[in-house]
Amino acid sequence: MRRSLALVLMGLALAPAAASAQRADTAAVLKVLDGFTAALRAKDSLGMRALLHEQARFTLLRPAQGGGVRVMILDAATFPRLTSDPKGPIYDEPIRNAKVTIDGDLATVWAEYQVRIEGKVSHCGYDAFDLVRSTGGWKILNVSDTFRREGCGAMW
Repeated sequence: MRRSLALVLMGLALAPAAASAQRADTAAVLKVLDGFTAALRAKDSLGMRALLHEQARFTLLRPAQGGGVRVMILDAATFPRLTSDPKGPIYDEPIRNAKVTIDGDLATVWAEYQVRIEGKVSHCGYDAFDLVRSTGGWKILNVSDTFRREGCGAMW
């Protein structure tokens, strides 16, 4: 009985430290995503690559001609190259309502996004991010998204 009480008390004493670490990890994960969207908006391919794991991939779901879904997969070098083309549009892709889940060295984030091009909403949907913690901090490992042109609302 004494031993059980001691274990319960020890657990209660450690709970605030665990909660604080979770908040710090959540903030660090969101900082990576903020940095990535800022680099995307700035067409900064090196800035994007710095926040990507070397094995990162982008799984983009797009409407298929004739119905259904088309799956496009881009690697860690291709996405930054395509989105930082000086002749291409500027992609402004803020996220909101992010739900962050972390277990050990894996973080997942589910967030609503809006892509704006030349001050107008192009499309919207949800991003699913997977991040991995390594010696260099949190890095984006995978980005998957949904896509729709309707129901995106005004810019937020």
